[in-house]
Amino acid sequence: MVIQESATLTARDGARFAATLHHDEHKPCRTAFVMMHPTSDWQQQFLLPLLAARGYGALGCANRYASREAELLLEHTLLDWAACVDHLHAVGYTKVIGIGYSGGGEIASGYQSEAVQASITGTPMSDPPDFTAMRLAPMDALVMFNAHAGRPHSVTLGLDPSVGGESGNDPLHYDASLDMFNADNGPPYTEAFRARYRAAQVERNHRITRWCQAGLAHIRTLGNPLLKDIAFIVHRTDANLHFLEQAAGEGSNKESTRWGIDARTANYTPGPLRGNATRLLVVTMASWLSQRSLSCSQFDVLRFLPQCRVPTLVIWGTADAAGSEQSRKIFDASPDIGKQFVPIEGATHFMRGQAALQAQVADSINAWARERGLD
Repeated sequence: MVIQESATLTARDGARFAATLHHDEHKPCRTAFVMMHPTSDWQQQFLLPLLAARGYGALGCANRYASREAELLLEHTLLDWAACVDHLHAVGYTKVIGIGYSGGGEIASGYQSEAVQASITGTPMSDPPDFTAMRLAPMDALVMFNAHAGRPHSVTLGLDPSVGGESGNDPLHYDASLDMFNADNGPPYTEAFRARYRAAQVERNHRITRWCQAGLAHIRTLGNPLLKDIAFIVHRTDANLHFLEQAAGEGSNKESTRWGIDARTANYTPGPLRGNATRLLVVTMASWLSQRSLSCSQFDVLRFLPQCRVPTLVIWGTADAAGSEQSRKIFDASPDIGKQFVPIEGATHFMRGQAALQAQVADSINAWARERGLD
């Protein structure tokens, strides 16, 4: 019988957050999985009870930034992950496997990379933590499931380059020649349009970064000791060309966006949609630099993975709106000579309402762990 044990964990900087361990009291095991998302509460994530029923410990967390995406500093999430790994060792597990699902991929791979070869000495604002001055307990293996290459890359793939202005974020500045929803541009899209579109997306990211850097510098000159940062909306962030192309594909069973709604609605919503299926992207200036900036963020799965010389499993849902490109790149970046790539046919990004496919994912993880001697 699967039971749940709740705990409050304390990170090394004193931050406290909730975590729940799922395990079967009649199937003692010395291997545990850990899952965390940058901003979601994953204490009840669907994989946890499924893995517990197969005889493993499975720890899900609501880290310090759960429901607080606007303030997210990714460097701090590694401290929270460290507290999870330490907790699992403290309660008797000898092997710990990290699951990097969706946005959790950059935390799982980032933690393992810093545990074996620390390089992060602070946030982009030069604030703690300094991982070169601490020791983290390495994990024993990694599972990367529907993961993306990192939040800077994922947001840039969706940035609408028809939004412009000096700040790169003026929704009233419109360039029709860079609008993916303008039928004159496609789909299908020409290679020339693709190249120009992608370059404009990257430049928009850099413009927002420069605006944030200038804003933080200006704040420091105001003489207000209480004002440290400012929140803002990143306008129109679901303009990935892939969304319209796959929706137009004959017989396609792919979701139109990771939210399960069409790209036009997701990109142009003026606020949360019913059921909070998607929402406006709100961040602070400092948070943008840490989690979304191509030039300042330190979180890049493809940079972390080469240091992660542990057994690695990459799982891809074939109906994931993000497509296979990110999973393939992640698989290629892993140095594990025995790495495995497992497609789950028809699985969407978050696998809502796909109980049979969720069980298939758990079975795939179980088979891999046994094959690699991790059970």
